[in-house]
Amino acid sequence: MVGVALNGFYPPDHVARERIAFPVGGPPPDVTMPPRTVEIGDARALQAESGLSEAEFFAAHGFVLLPHATAVRDWDADALVYLPEIETLIRERLLPGRRVEIEQFPNILRRGRDTAVPFYAEGVHSDGGIGPDDYAHNIGAFSNEQFGAWWRERYDREDVAGVIWIDFWRVTNMAGPLAHMPLALCDTSSIEPADLVPIANTGIAPEGRESRHLGLRFNEGQRWYSYPGMTVDELLAFKLSEFWKDPDGQRNCFHSAFRDPGAPADAQHRQSCEHRVGVVVLRDDSGAGS
Repeated sequence: MVGVALNGFYPPDHVARERIAFPVGGPPPDVTMPPRTVEIGDARALQAESGLSEAEFFAAHGFVLLPHATAVRDWDADALVYLPEIETLIRERLLPGRRVEIEQFPNILRRGRDTAVPFYAEGVHSDGGIGPDDYAHNIGAFSNEQFGAWWRERYDREDVAGVIWIDFWRVTNMAGPLAHMPLALCDTSSIEPADLVPIANTGIAPEGRESRHLGLRFNEGQRWYSYPGMTVDELLAFKLSEFWKDPDGQRNCFHSAFRDPGAPADAQHRQSCEHRVGVVVLRDDSGAGS
């Protein structure tokens, strides 16, 4: 365990009466959000000692580390090389035996050293919102309302059991294991539904449109982890949002970059990329859901 100050928590006594709207990167109106010190555990040890398969661990905690050497050599040009690799991972390692429809586009967000996005997201957040309405709204915000409405009708089909929106996150072009600005992840099983804070941001979707996300109210019972020393041949998958029809369920893996106090002062600055994929999970042949 290592004690780390994380930014972006809502106060424990915060009451979310309605969705809070504010520009991305700015503070929410009328909310004071001092840093909170949390203990970050070793996710490598947790995963190794769990006795669970990759798929079982992913289902239980909302994140999992996968050994994965990619054929991508140029992250600005080889997106079409990456997409079939990700589809295989989903079908064979994360959701084996499930009937799925995979929604992915050649959009890979690169971040950090030598990229167009040189900063790191140092604030606890969830990119996903709550349930299919928020998900459909965001599709419309990033494309058009017709596409969002089409997706919502598609989700309402009887053969759809639920949706998992997955972030595939990895370090890129690193000379050695990552020490600078690693990623902290909150175990989804440790998050109380009452601690989810609905928010809306401008500055993410085009043309000033609002997109829907979640903040997190601080709770001592939340469990945080990180995978120390990630390499370019490893891939982290975590749930941006997950929701099911039956039984009704919601899981979002809150996360944040953080400053590891044990990192060497001369550690190579992080370069990373993430690829976000929507997975519509269909009911199995027996008609069962999740």
